Amino acid sequence: MKGERATRKIALLMILGTLPVTLSGCKYSSFDEYLEALGIKDPPYHEVEDIATYEDTLVLSQDSIVSSDEVTTIYQPSEEDYAYSVSDSSENVIFFDQESEEQADSELGFDADSIFKSSYKQLTETELNEEMKNARLEAGITPENIEAIKREQKGLYAFDRLTGSGQTLYAEILTIIQHQAENVLVSTTSDEAIDLVFDYVCADHPELFYVDGYKYTNYTIDNTITKIGFSGSYIYTPEQVAAKQAQINQAVNECLAGAPSSTDDYYAIKYVYEYLIRNVEYDLDAEDNQNICSVFIGGKSVCNGYSKAAQLLLNKLGVKCTLVTGTVDTKKAKNIRHAWNLVLCNDAYYYVDVTWGDSSYQVGNGESADATRLPTVNYDYLNVTTDEVLRNHTISDEIYMPGCTSMKDNYYVREDEYFTSPELVLVGDLFDRRYQDGSSSVVIKCADKSVYDQLFDQLVTQRLVFDYLQGDNATVSYTTFVDTYTIIFWIA
Repeated sequence: MKGERATRKIALLMILGTLPVTLSGCKYSSFDEYLEALGIKDPPYHEVEDIATYEDTLVLSQDSIVSSDEVTTIYQPSEEDYAYSVSDSSENVIFFDQESEEQADSELGFDADSIFKSSYKQLTETELNEEMKNARLEAGITPENIEAIKREQKGLYAFDRLTGSGQTLYAEILTIIQHQAENVLVSTTSDEAIDLVFDYVCADHPELFYVDGYKYTNYTIDNTITKIGFSGSYIYTPEQVAAKQAQINQAVNECLAGAPSSTDDYYAIKYVYEYLIRNVEYDLDAEDNQNICSVFIGGKSVCNGYSKAAQLLLNKLGVKCTLVTGTVDTKKAKNIRHAWNLVLCNDAYYYVDVTWGDSSYQVGNGESADATRLPTVNYDYLNVTTDEVLRNHTISDEIYMPGCTSMKDNYYVREDEYFTSPELVLVGDLFDRRYQDGSSSVVIKCADKSVYDQLFDQLVTQRLVFDYLQGDNATVSYTTFVDTYTIIFWIA
C-alpha cells in the first residue's frame, strides 16, 4: 500500500519603503509615511496580487505648500489555504540524542517529545529487497558515504542544529537530491521528519536549484508505516542541470573576481549586498525566481532568489550565511511570507535582507512617482540586529535563530552614519564628508525614535538642514524610512 504527497516550496517576498520630499525655507511640521512596496510569488501556491504603495512628493516654498499624492497598486497576498495532505502515521522520529534534547527543544522553538515520539528507523538488510538495496547504492547511500557526508556538513548552520539520527536523515536526503534519485528508502518512518529535514537541507544548500519539493512513498503493514521512500521533485534533467550549472559558475566567478581581499567579513558582506542589488532586477515574473538561476542566469528574481544567491556567494567568500524564512508586515498587508539571510560577521550574528535593500522593483513595476528620489541601495537591512529586523519581520521557528545583538558591524555604524544622540555638530561633519566624496545624498541613521524625532524636528521642521548645504540651494529633497529611523537628504 502506497501513499504520496507533494510538499511545499520555500516562500519568498520583498518590500522597500521610501518617502521623497522637497524642502525650502518656510515652516512645515508634518510628513507622510514612507513608500512601502511588496511583491511575492510562492509556488506551488498562486502568485500574490495587489498591495498599495504610497509616495508623496512635497514642495515647500516661501508662500505655500503644494502636495501631490500618487497611489499605485502593486501586489497583495491572496487568501490561500496552505494546508496539504499527509499520509497517516503513528510513528515519528527523534532527531536528538537524549543528552541534547533540552537544548534542541529550546533552539527549535518547540517540544521535540510532543512531535517526534518514535525512534530513528534503522534499515536492515533483511527488510530490503534487491530493488531497494540497489536504489540506495545508486544514490550513494552506504554507511561509509553517509558518515563522510555528515563530516562535510559540519559548520553548516541548519545541519548543526540537528544531532544523531537527524543528521543521518539529512545526509540521506541530501545525497538523494544530489543524485536526482527516485523512491530511495530513508531511515525514518515519519513524514514530519522528512518535511523538517528537507527544509534544513534547502536552508544550507542554495546550489540545489533543480529541486523545488519532494514526494514520498509509505510502505505499510496493517496500516503501520514500516518504511518510507524519498524522491526529490526535480525541475530539470541532469543534462539541463549541467548546462545551467556552467552558466551559474561563470556568473559567480565574475562576481567573486571583484570581491575585496580583506579578512574583515564586513567588506565581503557589503560587497555581495551591493553587487546583487546593482546587478539583479526585481521581477515577479522572472523564470526560476525561487532559485539562483534567476539571479545568475536571468539577472531578475524575487526574495528567494536574492537570498539564496547571497548565501552562495558569501559561503564561497568564507562568510557563514544561511537562509532565513518567515513573514513580514507592511502598511497594507500582514504576515506575508518572505526570505532573507543570517550571516556570521567577525564572530557575531546579523540579519541581512538583500531584497529589501533593492529598490529596482519600484521602477520596474511602476510603483514610484519619482524614481530619481529612490536610493539604488538601501542599507537599512545590512547587518542588523534581531530587534531591528523584528520591527517588520517575523522569524519562523522552523530553524532556531540566535539573538543578534551586536551593532559593531552594522552598515551605518561602520560608515559613521549612526546617531545615538541628536548632535548637530556631527550632522555638519557628515554633510561635509559627503560633499567631499561626491555623494548624491547624506544618510542619517538614528538609534531610536527619540533621536529620529529630534533630528527630524531640527533639520526638517526648523529648517536647520539649510545650514549644512553647500552652494546656492533654495530647496532640498529628503526621503524617510520611518520603520528604521532613517533620513536621507539629497544633495546632488
